[in-house]
Amino acid sequence: MNREEILAKSRQENLGQQDEREAMIISDASRVGMTVGGVLSVIMVMISKLFSAPMLGLSAWSVYFAMYGSRYAYQYAKTKENSCLIKAIIGLVAAVVFFVSLIVLVRQK
Repeated sequence: MNREEILAKSRQENLGQQDEREAMIISDASRVGMTVGGVLSVIMVMISKLFSAPMLGLSAWSVYFAMYGSRYAYQYAKTKENSCLIKAIIGLVAAVVFFVSLIVLVRQK
């Protein structure tokens, strides 16, 4: 087999699958997205403090930690890495706590 035949066979076998570069780009994009979401959450919390609107801050953290936890839950489902499971649990529990706090605060008003 020459080089071109080997490459053609490899392309055929990996048809529809991500290559290593694409997987790395998606991973990096996920981290950037989580960072941006975290920064926006911090800004929203600062604004909620400035305008005495705690619901805004609670909702921001709820959304952020839901994103964080679900990202790691998905990663754990695919890789079975224990560190991903721990991060998923922490993130999803924090999301629920912030969401319940938001509901309690809304019901008090």
